[in-house]
Amino acid sequence: MELLVSYSRGHYGKARREILLILGRLGDARASVERTAVDGIALAQTTLASRDVVHRCRELFLQGFVFEHAIKWVPVDYWCEADLQAIRRVLVEKVRDRIAPSETWGMKVAKRRWQRYHTQDIVANLAGAIDRRVDLDHPDKLVRVDVVGREVAVSVLQPGEVFSATAPAASQSAAAPVALR
Repeated sequence: MELLVSYSRGHYGKARREILLILGRLGDARASVERTAVDGIALAQTTLASRDVVHRCRELFLQGFVFEHAIKWVPVDYWCEADLQAIRRVLVEKVRDRIAPSETWGMKVAKRRWQRYHTQDIVANLAGAIDRRVDLDHPDKLVRVDVVGREVAVSVLQPGEVFSATAPAASQSAAAPVALR
């Protein structure tokens, strides 16, 4: 399974060590982490279920562990090239059927190092690929499109399937922080 993990730019080495430490604590001593084309985004590969990792990271955080460098964890379901037609194909062929006709959905696009289109143009182009009711405030499923250089990670997420150590809700419910190490 794969996860995109955000970290402070220029701190890849520290973030890599922290990601491996956390994944090791969660039970994967063979996890790997690599740089992406974008400083501030790492790709973690693990034998653990990515959504379970997100859930367990949140539990660690609420127990008071400090995520110093690996601050946001996003599961990845599919990859394609950074091309609107390729992304649209993934949405039509793989994503649409993961959203039931009775469910609502929303889209979030995070683009890094892809200046070809404005985010609004990307959303407008891709939204027609999924013929379900849209709810931008509280969707049942969130289609997340992360443009990372020349590649795109696409995820179909339910509420709570992204962990951010910097999100207001996460920090408000956390106990007094203690170091993970």
